[in-house]
Amino acid sequence: MNRSFTYSLKVWLLMVIIAPLLHLVLSWFMIESPEISLIDEIKKDYIIFADMILLVTIPFAFVFWIAVYSLSKKKDPFYIKQFLTTAILIITMLPFFELLFEKNVSAVTSIAVIIFPYSITGIAGIWLHKLEPAGADEEEAVEEVE
Repeated sequence: MNRSFTYSLKVWLLMVIIAPLLHLVLSWFMIESPEISLIDEIKKDYIIFADMILLVTIPFAFVFWIAVYSLSKKKDPFYIKQFLTTAILIITMLPFFELLFEKNVSAVTSIAVIIFPYSITGIAGIWLHKLEPAGADEEEAVEEVE
């Protein structure tokens, strides 16, 4: 399987699975009623989040894969990870800045609770998963032939 696709899939899956849970946990700490159960909130809201996340993150995953694929042909994996980290920060913040201006939401913490989980899990996925340098596929093919 293509190494850039595998890497992109690992980063995307980490983001899709962990970010909504982290978002719910952070939201739970911010709510006024401490008697609300976190487990009940996760059961209730995770289905809603799953639909939204799949709708929003599948296009992101495709663009992310194209970026990794095109960059990995010419660049070092460390440079690619730096570039993707910057891109993740920009991509995750732009929609929420629009939300801030459109709905006149003045609570920075409510927006930060949304930005933080997706940015952190995306960046963690980028740096935790190993991205093979260019030419790794050819070296494996040569070893298999021998």
